[in-house]
Amino acid sequence: MLAAAPARASAPPVTRAPALSRADGVSWLVVAGAVFNLVLCFINTRHVITVHSSEIALCELGIIFLAFLEVRNTISPAVVRITAVMLCFEIGAKFINPRLDLKILHDLAIAYLFYQLGTRSTLRSGERTLWVLMAMILFIGFFELLFTNLFGTVFDVWTYYVNKGVISTSTVNYSNTNLFISGNRGAAASRTFFQSIFGSHRVSSLFLEPDSLGNFSAIGFAWCLSTSLGSRLRHAFLFFLSALCFVLADSRFASGCAMAMILLRMTPLYRSRFVVFLMPVTVMMGLMLQGANHEMPGILPSIIGDDFSGRLLFSGRLLDYWNLPQWFAMAPSQVYTADTGYAYITNNLGLPLTLFLLGLFTMHPARTEAAVSMKAMISLYFATSLCIGASVFTIKTSALLWFLYGTTNSVVTPTDALVATTDMVERVKSLRPGRLSTLPEHNA
Repeated sequence: MLAAAPARASAPPVTRAPALSRADGVSWLVVAGAVFNLVLCFINTRHVITVHSSEIALCELGIIFLAFLEVRNTISPAVVRITAVMLCFEIGAKFINPRLDLKILHDLAIAYLFYQLGTRSTLRSGERTLWVLMAMILFIGFFELLFTNLFGTVFDVWTYYVNKGVISTSTVNYSNTNLFISGNRGAAASRTFFQSIFGSHRVSSLFLEPDSLGNFSAIGFAWCLSTSLGSRLRHAFLFFLSALCFVLADSRFASGCAMAMILLRMTPLYRSRFVVFLMPVTVMMGLMLQGANHEMPGILPSIIGDDFSGRLLFSGRLLDYWNLPQWFAMAPSQVYTADTGYAYITNNLGLPLTLFLLGLFTMHPARTEAAVSMKAMISLYFATSLCIGASVFTIKTSALLWFLYGTTNSVVTPTDALVATTDMVERVKSLRPGRLSTLPEHNA
């Protein structure tokens, strides 16, 4: 017995693989965030219940809460302290500026929680999630494109957004379809891509609005440029499908953003944290300069031309029109900020807090080369998209974006995943009647 003691003492300690999150594989929470509006639209169209903004908000908050439950044990004390300070500032600013929109906290929660969900998953899980959503999007998208009238009888998108409060009941439906108001490019606003094939129809697919499909396309490009999973043919096909999405949606933003991402990825600049930080700041300052060059004293900023250049000019004029209280979230914007993302963020968070959060994102360490690239792509994506709106914050695409970024910074290695899977199989075998468990803890 004494001779056996040293052998027992010298035995290497048993190490257990970290428990994998249920997000490993296809994350049903990410998919739920993308498709729940389509489901609610179907329910509303079938008159099962009348869906209003409250029911939509309740579903979205439910998804966010489930994501929180999934990652609650991974939230660091530093994040808790930063969140507490932000809450105090936002609530205090709300007393001074009653029109401050606390929804910005909900937007930030989506980003953080789904990023954490991604870090508890694997890179291949992110790839599978993107492929599953791509298949669903293209199936619904071609159904909408080829059978538009039938699609409208199943999904009455127009009425859904009227009930939601996005479209007024007095808004004229020029397209004479049940699609969203931006789902058709008619009259002078002709289609950019393949007008002769697609006509004036802009596909929305399961997102119900073409802008979100364009955002999904840009996210697909960011992923393809940052990762290299699978064969080259499979990877090239995912590139092609991402491009097909912005063609179907006729998204000028997504096509331009994709080209900018490709150019950035071809240079070493994407590795620079300074460049990542500077891109949104530089674009915002460029917008302000453009607005200052087109000032209209005494006239509130407005969208004069509803095209890309007109939206950029409106964003610049609004930022140039502000005084210091608007920049520090202490006074409401004189004009609505829904059509310009930079104004939406700054007028609800304040410039110092906005720059602080951008700095946190920039300085956050990247564990892999894929994470370095994905971070730069996200910065470029936000820098360009915030010029014309705040759609980057919708859970439809935001959950996917931050989940994918999280998988590139995953704390679960492929070896951990294999060991954890093997461990699970052994546990199942140990539950068979009449069989003793061979797990280390049972042998101790």
